[in-house]
Amino acid sequence: ALSAADGEGEGEGGFGGVLWRRLASRHLRQVRYENKYRSLAKAPRLFDLEAGFRREWLAPSFAAALEAYEASGDTGPLRGMLDEVSPGVYTFEMLSLPCCDALLDEVDAYEASGMPAMRPNSMNNYGLVLNGPIGLERLMDSLQARYVAPLGELLFGSEGASLDHHHAFVVQYKAGQDLGLDMHTDACDVTLNVCLGRDFTGAGLTLCGLRGGEPPSRGGGDGRERTLRHVHAHTRGHAILHLGRQRHGADDIVTGERYNLILWNKSSHHRLSKDFLAKYRSRPPAAPGGEAASGGEEAAPPDLACLSYTHDDDYENYKPYP
Repeated sequence: ALSAADGEGEGEGGFGGVLWRRLASRHLRQVRYENKYRSLAKAPRLFDLEAGFRREWLAPSFAAALEAYEASGDTGPLRGMLDEVSPGVYTFEMLSLPCCDALLDEVDAYEASGMPAMRPNSMNNYGLVLNGPIGLERLMDSLQARYVAPLGELLFGSEGASLDHHHAFVVQYKAGQDLGLDMHTDACDVTLNVCLGRDFTGAGLTLCGLRGGEPPSRGGGDGRERTLRHVHAHTRGHAILHLGRQRHGADDIVTGERYNLILWNKSSHHRLSKDFLAKYRSRPPAAPGGEAASGGEEAAPPDLACLSYTHDDDYENYKPYP
């Protein structure tokens, strides 16, 4: 355990000095791993810091819409290539298949290298953090700044404006490993989810309502976080874009294996706002007649597909725990 006495003496700054040294040591280890793996990389072009995320890796329809927008400032082409499958949830063809293949091959190569693998989060036991030792954080910086941030600002108002940092990772679902993922919201402001492949059946994405209610542009808050909105079928190269506070879950895979690139986009500006703090602290309302976790009741019983055995205190009122 750390104590205030640790690190004192010789101008080290006490407890703060200990933390700084630990962070510096961790960063140094990661830089060494990144440099080591770069010499082993299967696709060196993914690590080209100057070129970043190349436009040629985008699906032609997305690249054409971006070029038209940049040339004229008209958002019509960008909006035109989006399919709003549910209020505030958008799908579009984003990455070329060669780009999907290159990212998958690189993840496979890193896993085979025997170097330390950082797993995405507490929910996924498989997959790989791209901001970690594999060294693809700068590539993801470029993806966010060039291609995701303009969409966030266009579609999500203050929550999507000024996206400036991220957590990037690849998730993996396969029989005998992670099959799916319980209902949850993401620790970000805007989520980008792109299917990389491979061959699979099942493994859709079920989307429900918003934590903190609907934004004013969609009729105001209705407290219906646990209401089914849409079921998305993943297709290679296609992306789904939604607010991080949109409740969603990954349906179980039936056959094959599925890999998706996930970019949790965050806005430093939005995260300092009262609006963010209010929504971040909110919890799902209780069902009618139940004890409300957030001070209110849902207008109707929750849809069963939107229940979370991890996060909902009243889950057992509707379904047995898995």
